[in-house]
Amino acid sequence: MQKVAALAPLARARGAGRDQGSRVAERLARDLFSGTYPPGSLLPREVDLAETFQVSRASVRAGLQSLAALGIISRHAGQGTVVREYGDWSILDPVVTRWMADYAGPNPEILRQIFEFRRVTEPFISAQAAERANARDLAEIEDGFLGMERALAETRMDAELPEAFSESDVAFHAAIYRATHNLVWSQLSHILRPTILIVIRKTNNTADELRDSLERHHRLMECIRLRQPQAAFDAAVHVMARTGQDLGLETGGAPADIALLARPWACPVPGPNDGSAA
Repeated sequence: MQKVAALAPLARARGAGRDQGSRVAERLARDLFSGTYPPGSLLPREVDLAETFQVSRASVRAGLQSLAALGIISRHAGQGTVVREYGDWSILDPVVTRWMADYAGPNPEILRQIFEFRRVTEPFISAQAAERANARDLAEIEDGFLGMERALAETRMDAELPEAFSESDVAFHAAIYRATHNLVWSQLSHILRPTILIVIRKTNNTADELRDSLERHHRLMECIRLRQPQAAFDAAVHVMARTGQDLGLETGGAPADIALLARPWACPVPGPNDGSAA
């Protein structure tokens, strides 16, 4: 018993060290995701970070190791700590997704890249959903839309949109991803949360703009419900055009190059005996 009691302070100290390391990672994540330290830049030295955050160098190392494990930074002996390219970051990790939602708002490059992903993929995903959605999928999509509609109706135009609106918006799009019944698309759906939350935080839509956005979502829902893949594709293009306008990334309609994806969902998958080669 005496031995166990003697080890208790050491265990508490280690726990405190992990907590400090997590706080270091959190504070650095804010600067990394906001663009203070862009890809290719060097982070301050361990000793300088320890002084800035008023923690031990061991806590700084723990925080840096967490960021390195997520692909955000790389550490090289004698060369310092370098911020890696955005493409190396583990953006599907829930911690990274949360950091994106909390801190990436001021970073135009992260916003542009995430929006580019959605702009290109969501029309295709919506067309797939129109072909594959079952009754449960349709109910979940409708629940998301009705939640957005209800939250908007209960909000004064001079007030911020409530969290219920953003959560319903996320639920609406995530349900469409799941309605493809494709394991990859379904797993990717949680990347929507940061982009949708950032849009809502960055914009100050008028009543007409909010009604326009809601109508575009309604049109998309109806196309999926009526099993109209081409119409669902087109409706999703218009939803993304509205999102691009709200982010200041697009001002017109659908981009011309998106037409290249117009009918991939209709292309037959080559069979084993059709003579085609990979």
